[in-house]
Amino acid sequence: MSIFETKYGYFSDDGNEYIIKTHHTPKPWVNVISNGSYGLVISQCGGGFSWLSHSEFNRLNRWHQDLIKDDWGKYFYIKNNLTNEIWSPTWMPVKTSLDFYQSRYGFGYTTFITEYKGIRIELTVFIPLNEEVEIWNFTIENLNNTNIDLSLFSYFEWCLGSSSDHHREFHKTFLETRFHPELNCLTATKRLWEIPLGDRGHWNIHYPYFGFIACTNSITDYDADKETFVGKYGSIQLPDGVLADNLARRTGKWNDSVAALKTNIISEPGEKSNLSFIIGIKNNLKSISNSISKFNSSEKVNKSLNDVKKYWENLLSTLKVETPDHALNLCVNKWIRYQAISARLWARTAYYQQSGAFGFRDQLQDSLVFLPIDPSFTADQIKLHARHQFKDGTVLHWWHPITETGLPTKMTDDLLWLPFILINYLDETGDFNILSVKEPYYDDLNKNDTLFNHSVAAIDRVLKRFSKRGLPLIGAGDWNDGLSAVGLDMKGESIWLAEFLYLLLIRFSEVCEIKGKKKLQHKYLQRAGKLRESFNKHAWDGNWFYRATKDNGEKIGSKKNKEGKIYLNAQTWSVISNITSEEKKLKAMKSVSKFLLRKNGTLLLWPAYTKPDKMIGYLSRYAPGRRENGGVYSHAATWSIIAYSILKQNVNTYEAFKRLCPIYNGLNPDEYQAEPFVMPGNIDGPDSPNYGMGGWTWYTGSAAWFQKVIVDWIVGVRATLKGIVIDPCVPSEWNSFSVLRKFRNSVYDIQFVRKNDKSEKAVQIFVDGKKLNGNILPIKKSKKIKVEVII
Repeated sequence: MSIFETKYGYFSDDGNEYIIKTHHTPKPWVNVISNGSYGLVISQCGGGFSWLSHSEFNRLNRWHQDLIKDDWGKYFYIKNNLTNEIWSPTWMPVKTSLDFYQSRYGFGYTTFITEYKGIRIELTVFIPLNEEVEIWNFTIENLNNTNIDLSLFSYFEWCLGSSSDHHREFHKTFLETRFHPELNCLTATKRLWEIPLGDRGHWNIHYPYFGFIACTNSITDYDADKETFVGKYGSIQLPDGVLADNLARRTGKWNDSVAALKTNIISEPGEKSNLSFIIGIKNNLKSISNSISKFNSSEKVNKSLNDVKKYWENLLSTLKVETPDHALNLCVNKWIRYQAISARLWARTAYYQQSGAFGFRDQLQDSLVFLPIDPSFTADQIKLHARHQFKDGTVLHWWHPITETGLPTKMTDDLLWLPFILINYLDETGDFNILSVKEPYYDDLNKNDTLFNHSVAAIDRVLKRFSKRGLPLIGAGDWNDGLSAVGLDMKGESIWLAEFLYLLLIRFSEVCEIKGKKKLQHKYLQRAGKLRESFNKHAWDGNWFYRATKDNGEKIGSKKNKEGKIYLNAQTWSVISNITSEEKKLKAMKSVSKFLLRKNGTLLLWPAYTKPDKMIGYLSRYAPGRRENGGVYSHAATWSIIAYSILKQNVNTYEAFKRLCPIYNGLNPDEYQAEPFVMPGNIDGPDSPNYGMGGWTWYTGSAAWFQKVIVDWIVGVRATLKGIVIDPCVPSEWNSFSVLRKFRNSVYDIQFVRKNDKSEKAVQIFVDGKKLNGNILPIKKSKKIKVEVII
């Protein structure tokens, strides 16, 4: 059975693969594969790139972003030596019309299955666990009734270091290559690493790694020079080296360095042949040799691939949601979780954006995905980010691993996500020992301080950034980076930040109480009370809350504005934070439903800006309806689901989910264009001629939040300090659904059943057969706890 099938693809029966039926997708559809150290991005045409540790500072191969041509990657050519026909198992770069094509994206691997003139090739690309290599495993089957004689050629351009090598005539002068017959392997290294490291001036350190490509089949020929392999004025579609009988065997320091290897396969009718190319980045030749020996047989390669599949199966098995909505199940159980872990936390890169850096607020929020899976990963993320905080409480907006350089921020929300995520970790684990864990400050490695004090430093810093009206300042932007000029003079105010801070003050005061910090608890509750008073005095705009004030006092997100009249976050967080009256919450969300809830979810603002406003920032410079300027910004759109759920607006809750869901949007693929199996960063809004087009897929903070809102707020199984709260907000037509969830070393098997008993208004909960008073499941030591919820 093909699930959610369109003309471009469908999900496998078990949901573990998305199967693409044609290379001609509306945009490049990619898989982001990473084991936490080594990673690669690969498209349905074979385009993409690989890296170690940092996708921008330590990239293996050259790749330049072009979502129209998608013609940069690591490619392979197949040449029939009897007929001289040439094709590629990924379609690109030769572009020969194949008799059959299919690419299958799984968790941690991609498989291409193609047929051409009676030759079937199955190519699986994956990254082994705990290895800085990738495997390109070929199984070639002769479906003809005669022998075949094939040559396989590899091709990619060495980068080795910074991805910014557009000035190739300069960067190529530092590369050097060598073929090693004893290893059956080509290596490349570089005499310059173009990153800010070293103690003797600019660009003056050696690249400390070797890139390599090896083969389990005997390499019969090679060339490491683009000029001789591609040919002068030639193309990668049909390079001279593939057309010729022999390769030039040029290696050394004076070339435009590439990785072209050749191997041969002769196969009888019905015979299957197997070989693998091993590609990676290692410290030295000994490490390369060890890696080659680990994968020098099909048995070893297959075992490694099975290990990868088992790893992801185990990682994703600690949380299982089953509802009548199969798209929701696929998202929350498999694909969105995989996206948040593989792309956002481990790879930190994709096709629309290549980063490699850690964003202070970004990866902290992404780590929410691990709470119901393995909270220790979230704890590690919290500690990592604490080490990138200054003593005064401010933080780096982002920083680069390897160099540890970053951008000190004037964003006024970044620092608050540290205590926010810490509170979520405490809700999940009840592990208050983490508050005593010590980490140094970025500007004083000798000062180790507790995570509790790191959190206090962040909150206290924001409490010092207030306007005379008692509202927090927006600075260079709050959560929305695009509001980059609203408060540069530190006079403009943020209404959303007031809401976020209020919630944080209330929740962190609870932590202070448990820690016995009564004075601090009282201080934060007092400040929260004053903030609530100022907010309700100044923030209301009649039917919704305005978004911010500029440095000159002018409002944005107000009914007085011609453009950008209403912003989403100020409305949703008024509900999430509980900073205002029920009447105003309901009015604000009614305005969201009227103006912002559209066919692809909730818009970030409406109407879009048509003229740039230098007092707002680059948000107003996007094309109208694109990204934050009047589009659906998926990260913020997930929060609207929470707000509707808190208000128990079941219909709006489900509509906000369903309209945002990539699987449903993907059923109209020529309009939506983006991959239907992962979250997009944005979807064009009604002011765009491309209304409904998704973009910025994979690398978006919406993935972890989409999982959280589904589990916590739609099916309503939510971790708190006291235990799991049962609080569903589901469509009335759902008669049954279930959640299998690990919580504090116990597995909760929660079955929801709807009964048409009009005499019973309240939800009834039975824990191991005994009726529960209230809706908070008790924390028990049992390994498995059965819960029945009657709604």
